[in-house]
Amino acid sequence: MYYDKNKRYFENKKVVYFIGLGLIAAALILFFVWPVDQDNYRIISFTVVPVLAAGCVMFFGSMLCRSSEADIDEDVMRELDGFSEKAYFDLDLYDRELPYISSVSMEGYQYFDTPYIRRDSQGIYRTDHYVKTLVYFTKEALCTASRTVHLTEEGCDDVYTVVPFADITDAKLEKKSKNYTIGKKEITVRFYEFNVYCKDELRFSAQTRYDYTVECAIEDIKKQAERAKG
Repeated sequence: MYYDKNKRYFENKKVVYFIGLGLIAAALILFFVWPVDQDNYRIISFTVVPVLAAGCVMFFGSMLCRSSEADIDEDVMRELDGFSEKAYFDLDLYDRELPYISSVSMEGYQYFDTPYIRRDSQGIYRTDHYVKTLVYFTKEALCTASRTVHLTEEGCDDVYTVVPFADITDAKLEKKSKNYTIGKKEITVRFYEFNVYCKDELRFSAQTRYDYTVECAIEDIKKQAERAKG
């Protein structure tokens, strides 16, 4: 993963890009304005060609020195590859996962106090942290596994939690929001949190988008908690 290129993606500085574009446009205008003949051939060679070359270097260089959206997506997929299998093994879910309650997968960009945020071509606000969370059900407990992919610094964070159903007092899908300043513009990003409470204290939380499967998981958690309390 090229962390410096990812940083430049989020910083989104386009000064060099536009200067290069301007030089290319200027060189093309000069080329078509000046007729190519023996008298001004040397002038064109020493003005238009260097300006065009400099513009191309700046324009294409600025594009190549930072990641594209596709590059970011590939980085995320690469870091998440094999995580589900690893989580299943680490939580020792073989022969323990309940067959009649489906596991749940949630993933997306994490919204927190970070200077790295950018709106992509699909209208999604990306940050430098991408998180995938898996939720499993066993007879006695709710098991979760989360992997945070760092896009601007090295490393991934894996976190596991095991919450006995007997300790769970509530589970909710709650609306949340986070404010950011991008340039001179104030924006608000809205999302949901998958929250599990024990004795009215937050025991587990994961950011997510609204999803019917997540709502079903909330109901399943409540049913298992009631059953565990007898």
